Amino acid sequence: MSEVLVRKSAVIRKRFPWGWVVLGGLAVLALGALAASKGAPVSVSVSAPTVFKAGERNPMVTASGYLVARTRATLSSKVLGRVSWLGVQEGSRVTKGQVLARLESPDLAASRDQVKAQLDQAKVDLDRAMKLQALGIQDAATVDRLRSQKLTLEAQLAYQAALLDSMELKAPFSGIVTQKLSEVGETVAPGSAGGANAINAVLVMADFDTLEVEVEVNEASIAKLTRNMPAEIRVDALEGQGKRAVLKGRLREIYPSSNRQKAVVVVRVAIVDKDSLLVPDMGAKVTFLGEPYPQDVVVLGREQVKKQDGRAYAWVEENGLAVQRFLTVVAENPVGLEVSGLAKDARLIVAPPESLKAGAKVKVRG
Repeated sequence: MSEVLVRKSAVIRKRFPWGWVVLGGLAVLALGALAASKGAPVSVSVSAPTVFKAGERNPMVTASGYLVARTRATLSSKVLGRVSWLGVQEGSRVTKGQVLARLESPDLAASRDQVKAQLDQAKVDLDRAMKLQALGIQDAATVDRLRSQKLTLEAQLAYQAALLDSMELKAPFSGIVTQKLSEVGETVAPGSAGGANAINAVLVMADFDTLEVEVEVNEASIAKLTRNMPAEIRVDALEGQGKRAVLKGRLREIYPSSNRQKAVVVVRVAIVDKDSLLVPDMGAKVTFLGEPYPQDVVVLGREQVKKQDGRAYAWVEENGLAVQRFLTVVAENPVGLEVSGLAKDARLIVAPPESLKAGAKVKVRG
């Protein structure tokens, strides 16, 4: 009897569809989870829009570039020679006319002394001849020849002095030495190419009082710029320095030429309030400013403004719901899009998911 019961239970276990039961249970759980997820709020992040207060200037164009010194020079010698003395180092402050370096010139000094001795003798001879002429002993032709010889020697002495003066390298303006390109004992030559390409140059110096920013502005934006318009300058080296990080500037010059490869125009921006940390070749970003806003203006990032049937809108969070707030794009600036129809304290949904629906429940992260 017991054997018959065991055989029957084995047959039941074999024929009963346990796999389908398990699959059906999993399906029920999945449907329950799906239903629960549909009712769960969407997790989102929110941010406030950018607001320009009334009286703040409208940003028109932004451009990046570098600090340059308007007054800058690469100094070379006038003649071929060897450096015998160098009186400055990188960072040395110099004044206009200060002697910065000297070349070896013993031969020129000896030649100058020789001409000077000859000139002294010519003066004595001329003086003696003029006295004899007054007594009627010396003829006028001899006096004229001695006078001509004296003038010739004076010209030669001036020439020798000019040669000796060219062996000294003097500062053409007041400024700071930024590079030392030669050392004592090295032979230098006149620069065959000007500027930074000068061959065998001795020093590079710049006037830091003329520091300004050189930027390249796209041709499509150059019509928005005018000379002397205000600008904000942000130098990379001053980031995190509070008020020092933003410097006031003004557009000094728009170069009358364009780069055909890059389709840009070079613009120079003068720095109104200079900082002691600024040096040439630092990176900088310039924002050119237009007229002040007459009233507060709300600005959104371009990625925050969506389109539906030709109408612009932005997703905002209100009372735990996702709201599709329609708005009007008034203008555009480098920061983003100036809009109307949106409160200044609106809670913008950052990077809303594509599946987000109006009226959906949302939960703000953090």
